[in-house]
Amino acid sequence: MIKSRLLLLAALTCSTAQAEDANTFYFTDAAVLPGETTNIELCMRNAEKSLTCLEAEIQLPEGLSVALDGKGNPIVTLYRNRTEGHEVLTNVLESGNLKLLVSDIEGRLFSGEEGPVLSFRVQAAEAAPIGESKLETVGESLLVNAEAKAYYSVGVTGNILVTDDATGIDGDLRGMDASDAIYTLAGERVSKARKGIFIQNGKKKLHK
Repeated sequence: MIKSRLLLLAALTCSTAQAEDANTFYFTDAAVLPGETTNIELCMRNAEKSLTCLEAEIQLPEGLSVALDGKGNPIVTLYRNRTEGHEVLTNVLESGNLKLLVSDIEGRLFSGEEGPVLSFRVQAAEAAPIGESKLETVGESLLVNAEAKAYYSVGVTGNILVTDDATGIDGDLRGMDASDAIYTLAGERVSKARKGIFIQNGKKKLHK
């Protein structure tokens, strides 16, 4: 019941008239091994500095699905350097698409003008087709400002590579600290590399 009320409130917050499209968002490229998971970042490039809400429906390519936590919820992480006070509501639709709504009932603004807003985890099936394919948004995605004006984006796409060659997983990640520090795919700084994919010097690396 509480979640339904939050969804209704957020939907009302994002109910707007269309404005000039001066803002956009995009996905970072990602790579994953069959049977493994990886994070994909949803980034925002916004000339408008008073944005409060983001809504999108994301369709994954064949062989990939939204990764779920132990409670059956999509694994989504907000980047607090851009989303202070915001909450994310998520749902996996019957089609398998991921529905995202990032908003704040107090109308607080997104921070910054460029970089990742959140990441979501995807799972590659053991039989996922090898090669590069696209994930894309479905219908109209929107960004909303404090004056309830919306900026629509249609057909936002990103690239994801399913590879059986672990050495091929070395894609640049925008918005990460380019230092010798080591991060998990969720953006958590760790003292040493753990088994699996990690981030160092702004690049994805695989530790067996």
